[in-house]
Amino acid sequence: MSASQDPSSQQAIARWGINPMAPYLGGIATWFLANGLQFVMVPTLVIITLGGTAGDLAAAQVALALPQVFLMMFAGSLADKSDSRMILLWVNLLAAIPPIVLGWLTFSGQLAYWHIIIFGLAMSASFAFMVPTRDALLSRVASGNIQNAVMLALIAQFAAQLMGYVLAGAAAPLAGPWALLAMQTVALLIGFLLTLALPDFPPVPSQDEGSSGWQAGFSIVWKSAVMRPVILSSVGTGIFFIGIFMVTLPLIVTDIFDGGQLEISILNFTFWGGTIISTVGMMARRPIERRGRAMMGALIVGCFALMLVPLAPSFAAVCAIAGAWGLAAGVNMTMARTIVQVEAPPEARGRVLAFYSLGFMGSAPVGATLSGIVTELIGPLATTFICAASMLVLVSVLIATTPVWRIMRHEDEPQ
Repeated sequence: MSASQDPSSQQAIARWGINPMAPYLGGIATWFLANGLQFVMVPTLVIITLGGTAGDLAAAQVALALPQVFLMMFAGSLADKSDSRMILLWVNLLAAIPPIVLGWLTFSGQLAYWHIIIFGLAMSASFAFMVPTRDALLSRVASGNIQNAVMLALIAQFAAQLMGYVLAGAAAPLAGPWALLAMQTVALLIGFLLTLALPDFPPVPSQDEGSSGWQAGFSIVWKSAVMRPVILSSVGTGIFFIGIFMVTLPLIVTDIFDGGQLEISILNFTFWGGTIISTVGMMARRPIERRGRAMMGALIVGCFALMLVPLAPSFAAVCAIAGAWGLAAGVNMTMARTIVQVEAPPEARGRVLAFYSLGFMGSAPVGATLSGIVTELIGPLATTFICAASMLVLVSVLIATTPVWRIMRHEDEPQ
């Protein structure tokens, strides 16, 4: 179904005279500001505060991703059948509790490794409900070009994560890691207040009574020659790229270049800075017509960039590589999300987008586990090269065996 025929894409009625897109983007920003702080906070607590190993960090990152595997599809089904505003309100409010508890334990010197694991499980469960609900709302709060709406949402996400890294780096010489958890709590509570300004979003009526369960998401995706290779590429990204991002790059910073919280923040900043630059650059031009080609080409660039990490002579060189990877990732994420948003039927969009997110984030525990095991055996530099080369093989197979290279923008989409 094209965007122009989508009954869920009509502009939502404003609450209190506020354009729904404003609190929607604000909610994304506060959530990913908290997420950016968390990206720095977890490696800092595990490696620096507790003196953990690569295996310890990998297990903590698995805890931050594992519940999504079991909850994401249920959460997508719930988003399709419930008032999405209420889901977002509860998720923001409940997600503020774990950082309050962990922050106090860290501040009082009572932190233990198992506390981080419980924190990771709780935050991952919150993420599972937030992501498909938020993604399914995009076409309902936006008007006009869906590709531009996707890019606005991604820019809000990337910029907020960058701010999280900036705040984490600025806090490093001033306070301990507990300060990151305090800021994370504040961001989530602000997100709750912003979500109050969203209008109600009742479920979109379904034309197919047999598609009410979460299994519909899998069925719709698997039967789509367009969405199936996009989801498979997202699974590969979760396994081979997210493992690098969550485990090996922080260890390269700490073990190879003797860095700490500040350097981890800088490395994350360069990656997400690259994603913002490429996404803003795409907004300045007409919608991309050859979406599949742009998506797969960006993945290839990312693979070659990461394969250069073992050759990097300095921390600055690793940051430059991370920036190049970020430039490519901005293109890949924009194209993949746009393709799925356009192709998903409106009455099952939450489940389809949940399946997309499950492929991307649900495979992260596998990637983190593999990265941790391989890193213990051969070190983080060689692990990064092997993961990037494996992703390049998967991309090549998808281009050779699926129509992903030929995915085009729909002619009737708004400019």
